[in-house]
Parts: sequence; C-alpha cells; structure tokens
Amino acid sequence: MRRRVTGEEGFRVQPVVERFTQTYGQLSARSLGLLSDLYSDDIEFQDPFHRIAGLPALRQYLAALYAHVESCSFKFEEGVTQGNESVLMWSMFLKHPRLNGGAVVTVPGSTHIRFRDKVSYHRDYFDAGAMLYEQLPLIGRVIRIIKRRV
Repeated sequence: MRRRVTGEEGFRVQPVVERFTQTYGQLSARSLGLLSDLYSDDIEFQDPFHRIAGLPALRQYLAALYAHVESCSFKFEEGVTQGNESVLMWSMFLKHPRLNGGAVVTVPGSTHIRFRDKVSYHRDYFDAGAMLYEQLPLIGRVIRIIKRRV
C-alpha cells in the first residue's frame, strides 16, 4: 500500500492505521474478535447500507455480513493521513454464492477513519449498485442497461 502521510508525523504510518489495514486483511466470520483491538466501544460506523453506533452493534452487523460470504479480502492501495484522520483507498474482492453467479466481485472504494489509540469513526464509500444490485440476475441486467444509456 502506498501511503502519503502529512502533518507532524512526517512519513511515519500511524500504528492504528497499520492495525486497520492488517485487521481488514484477515477479517472473516471467525476473526471478528479482532474488532475489539481496533475499534473504540463507542465506534460510529457507516456504509452505503447502514449507520451503526457501538462496538456490539458493529460486531453483530459484520457477523451477519460475513455469515454467507465465501471469501472477502481487501487490497489497500493508497492512503492519506493527517493528524488523527486517514482516508484509505482499496479494492474489495467478494465471493458470495448469490452474487455474480458465485464468481468474485471486485468493488473499489475508500474508507475515512478518525482515531486516537483506537478507531472511533469509520465510514466506507463504495458503489452499492456495483457491489450488490448489478450482481443480481434480473435487477443487475436492468441496472447495467440503464448505466450504458446514461
């Protein structure tokens, strides 16, 4: 992952940012215990589908997401950190039996985090249509046709 780090830290990567990328590099339904080392108890989390408050609710949300996933991995490509905030660019590789005929779906996105010793704010930005709706047999076909016409 290329990193551009600005501010008083110079070119040193914040340990919590490194822990974030490492955690998401190995996250699965069986490794959700890692979340306690990464997130504060009062974590605010948001993605295109949900807004969640608190570590127990986030753990429950991710457990439900990972329950039927065959595999999910992230490649962190670049990041910018200033003070206690980072924006990380990534690609997600998701394999789910109901999406894309069971083949891997690649979704680019980014994450904005705020932290001190742990992450207290986490917001993901990605195209929910590309990840989910376009991968469903009937709906996906209609969405792809509309996108080509626009």
